[in-house]
Amino acid sequence: MRPLPRRSNVHKYPVLKWFSATAYKRSYLWSFKGDAIKPALFWGMVVSFSPLVGFQMLIVFFLALLVRANLPLIVALQWISNPFTMGPIYFADYKIGRILLDLAGYKVKKNPLLSPDYDWAHFKFKDLLELLDTFPPMFLGGSVLGVFFGVVSVFFYKMLAKSFQSPQINSKS
Repeated sequence: MRPLPRRSNVHKYPVLKWFSATAYKRSYLWSFKGDAIKPALFWGMVVSFSPLVGFQMLIVFFLALLVRANLPLIVALQWISNPFTMGPIYFADYKIGRILLDLAGYKVKKNPLLSPDYDWAHFKFKDLLELLDTFPPMFLGGSVLGVFFGVVSVFFYKMLAKSFQSPQINSKS
């Protein structure tokens, strides 16, 4: 049993039928060669740390086409930010983004909803609109973390691939 459908059989899956012509023409979407893996690792990490919940799958699909990346890998990497990990990831995005904005001279006031001593007894749904001011620091922090982990993952992939390469036989010896 194959974990992924063959490129020639994608048209048989009802959900993927509309995508089959595109997938058949672009072999890099299913390729596990380094030229398709490295952009998938990098951009998958960048998108997984971005606070674009609900749009990540669509973004990585078009990114895979644009940067010639392996589609299954880039999709799997954006699932790093799942319901269990979103809280810690987005909290780190926000904190790092606030630190970077403070260093750049932009003072971002702390949202009262995010403080531990917020009085939830007086919460109103209109207070949720105040959470929109958390997006710029989250986006900046997520971009920095995504680029960092993207570079690290590509570096580790290169190191791992190099360790599994067969040694070149020198024909002159």
